[in-house]
Amino acid sequence: MRYAGPRSGEFAVVRGVTHPCTYSPNNDRVVLKTQQADNPDATLFSWHERYGGWVADLTSTDCDRVYSARSFGRWQGHRVAVESVVDGVATVTYADSNGGWAAENGFAEVDRYEYRREVPAAELGDVHEEQRDLGFTRWRESTFE
Repeated sequence: MRYAGPRSGEFAVVRGVTHPCTYSPNNDRVVLKTQQADNPDATLFSWHERYGGWVADLTSTDCDRVYSARSFGRWQGHRVAVESVVDGVATVTYADSNGGWAAENGFAEVDRYEYRREVPAAELGDVHEEQRDLGFTRWRESTFE
């Protein structure tokens, strides 16, 4: 199994294959998009001219699972969200409760109360991915009503 690096976003597992997706809980739509040259699955995807790629429009019941994922770790004892790792350098967003510490330790405030910086990936500890099931509320309502 190949490690693809830290992930952040929404994903759908369809027929055992994980795809990046967008999920709209209001109308229970899961949209898969890819711009690869060949159709990844002719039974799911169709060509979308305006997007310039293959698109599949599903409901969450057509999926094995729909979830969001985000990678976290610790840098100098503080929780950070790992956005990307390129050539041994990690871009991280401060995810702990002391914005003053972040500002004092080289994090740039990119939005109000949001701090980001680059750190050596080797200095990150406890790196893990947290996932949240996006279809749980709908499943609970349909199962226990």
